[in-house]
Amino acid sequence: MAMAAILLIPCGSLAWAETHAPAPTQPAAPPEASVPEDSLGEDDVLEEGKAAEELSRQFRLGEPGLSGVIVDRTITMMGKTFYRRFSQLSVESHILTRTTLSIHERPDARWGSQVWVAENNRILFQATLPPRLSDIDRYAEAAIEQVEQLLIQRSIMEALGSDPDLADEEI
Repeated sequence: MAMAAILLIPCGSLAWAETHAPAPTQPAAPPEASVPEDSLGEDDVLEEGKAAEELSRQFRLGEPGLSGVIVDRTITMMGKTFYRRFSQLSVESHILTRTTLSIHERPDARWGSQVWVAENNRILFQATLPPRLSDIDRYAEAAIEQVEQLLIQRSIMEALGSDPDLADEEI
């Protein structure tokens, strides 16, 4: 039985690709036969184990993903200024480099922008920014202090209150 090979080449026109495509009446390639597990040799099993170890070593599969990331979800110039200052100050903090945070903003022309810093949908800091850009630096410094304190408190409580009967927070 003849097997058809398809080579994908970027082309400028879909009409050209349709005219050069194989006819739909050609038989499809037969599915590959699967090898039963009991026919695998001991060498094959060892190779699979080595492959899993190599993948784990290369990609560090046992470790958590990125940390120290601050996601910018702000909209206005005031929110962006708060985010920039907060991220600049967080680089100096050893506590904040091990956690993933997001900074959100809800702009309001009448009352000023509301900003909050969250970790895993838990709000750690919330404030209403004043309309003056020069005051935003103080809010960012206060946010850094408060977020650091809350993260330290939470890590202490987790260390002291580790109960094997209780599960981690899920939602």
